[in-house]
Amino acid sequence: MLELPLEATPNQEFLVVLGDQDCTIALYQRGARLYLDLAVGGATVRRGAICQAGERILQGATDAFAGQLYFIDERSQPNRQAAPQWRDLGTRWRLLWLAPDEVEALKTAEFEAALNGE
Repeated sequence: MLELPLEATPNQEFLVVLGDQDCTIALYQRGARLYLDLAVGGATVRRGAICQAGERILQGATDAFAGQLYFIDERSQPNRQAAPQWRDLGTRWRLLWLAPDEVEALKTAEFEAALNGE
């Protein structure tokens, strides 16, 4: 698991290597929702993925990206997840990349509960 560096700005884009993948991640706030774009090696993998704490950001299978991205809420209460907001990116809202083997471990209730702050 790797925490990605975030800034408390409404729009940001950064380059990061995730498991030998050269990734470009863009985060942007539109209304009450935070969205994510992901490109690997310059090729678009996802555009406009909705960010929700404790849930996979990249819905659906893709061979173009190994692993998964998750937001976690440092102030979450069990069964009450708020949508990430740009003002608290990097503090309250943390973006994590899980390697493929960690994604498999996520299927266990204990690991999922930990991600959801339970």
